Amino acid sequence: LPKILSQTAPAFCMGSCSFVVEKSKESTARVVVWREIGVQRSYTMESTLCGCDQGKYKGLQIGTRELEEMGAKFCVGLLCLKRIASPLEYNLPSSLLDIEKELIESSCKVT
Repeated sequence: LPKILSQTAPAFCMGSCSFVVEKSKESTARVVVWREIGVQRSYTMESTLCGCDQGKYKGLQIGTRELEEMGAKFCVGLLCLKRIASPLEYNLPSSLLDIEKELIESSCKVT
């Protein structure tokens, strides 16, 4: 999922990701879900209140539009991940596949 988001979401930065389980993070939901329930890939997505220092939004403060865009890209990322993980189970009508392609290729402009 992080690799997909790094390719599709302008506000996502793979370089800022950390996949290490630090002692201070052992009681967080993502670590507990991984250890106690066995979820192989559990993530926490964080946002900034101050602004970005990289990418398309460098030097700008994050607003509602950017957060909505990230949410849309996150949903598309989950859809892409599902297709990659189980392509044989992924049988949708072609009209839905066209919508998916449009979403992936679009800039997810929010008005």
